[in-house]
Amino acid sequence: MEAGAVVFQITTGQVVPDVTVIATAFAILCMVRIHGLRGTMAFVALVFAIPYASEFVGVLTGVPYGTYEYTGLRPWLFGLVPFFIFIAWINVSYLTIATTTLGLGRSSLWLAPLDGILAAAWDVIVDPLAVRAGYWAWASQEGFYGVPLSNFLGWFLVVTVLSLAARSVWSRDAAAPVRTSRATVAILPVLLLGSSVPFAALAVASGMPLAALVGLGIILPAVSLAGLRLRAFPAAREATNPWSALPSMIPASVRTEGPGP
Repeated sequence: MEAGAVVFQITTGQVVPDVTVIATAFAILCMVRIHGLRGTMAFVALVFAIPYASEFVGVLTGVPYGTYEYTGLRPWLFGLVPFFIFIAWINVSYLTIATTTLGLGRSSLWLAPLDGILAAAWDVIVDPLAVRAGYWAWASQEGFYGVPLSNFLGWFLVVTVLSLAARSVWSRDAAAPVRTSRATVAILPVLLLGSSVPFAALAVASGMPLAALVGLGIILPAVSLAGLRLRAFPAAREATNPWSALPSMIPASVRTEGPGP
């Protein structure tokens, strides 16, 4: 659907933001399976309190992204920031956090800066396209395809803080499931890839190949590493949850049995 929406936009010039809502719904369903309802609600609350709140601060003060204003994507909350942005933040921030965790092992606080880098790489592709689509406008047209470099630094800082908070909350959630399925965790990097590659194609078609090159240059290795690490998950239906407090992703019973088919 992500790819189809981008093809539709390239051929007709009309954007299809509703696809992001559907992708976010998939991500939230996976989140519930991995973190439980309480962990999912905690993450959604943190997204509202950190990145979504930062949008209001950004519109009013220019910190931390730079001076900008929204010009589309209604309805807006308090007349300042589209509610759609809240949905998009849930999607991209969780997919980046899940991808680094799957690729590099159990969830740890030291992964938070990598989450910030990965999310900023995604925004390198998407933000210039969103400006051209008329979703928001920057006061300064200087920078990277009309987007100030402070915006990407802001993304890095905000997602890093969000990741630190979310990982800390999840690590203390004794009610979180200790098992998850291989298919559930596999969906998450695929969703990130499904968003990034079509947008990169749109960036190339829109005359912004450097945005695609920089963004995918960071995202593709992260997703590839996550794909390789999926082989560490047993082929059995349930595996140890990488966000759980258990010492290993793979149950001892599976480790002693040898690799699956």
